Amino acid sequence: MNTKRGFTLIETTIATFILTVGILGVFALVQMITVFTSSISSQLRAVYLAQEGVENIRNIRDSNWLALAVWDQGIASSGWESIDKFQRQITIQKPQPDKMIVLVEVKWSKAGEPSQVTAETELYDWK
Repeated sequence: MNTKRGFTLIETTIATFILTVGILGVFALVQMITVFTSSISSQLRAVYLAQEGVENIRNIRDSNWLALAVWDQGIASSGWESIDKFQRQITIQKPQPDKMIVLVEVKWSKAGEPSQVTAETELYDWK
């Protein structure tokens, strides 16, 4: 009687298949995480660029106040400017003499599809 027992070819094939499916699943998950991380990173950077545009206009207004100049001197809408893979445009509206609406749009392409972030604020002449 033969008491040696080992793996048969079928058992080895099934184990190899299960191991391969598991490894491929892990690789797919890692790839998906990489794509999501890149997408979130781009969106976060776009939000920072939009906020920076608003802060630039606010800084000009505050500098004008400190210099005792007209509060909206040197503030105007800008065309699209390129910052790496992003495009930013600042639009200024003056519905009243003492009020300014600042709208900053940031656009970029994410996986071939256009994406956009917008920031808007109101600035006033408090003097």
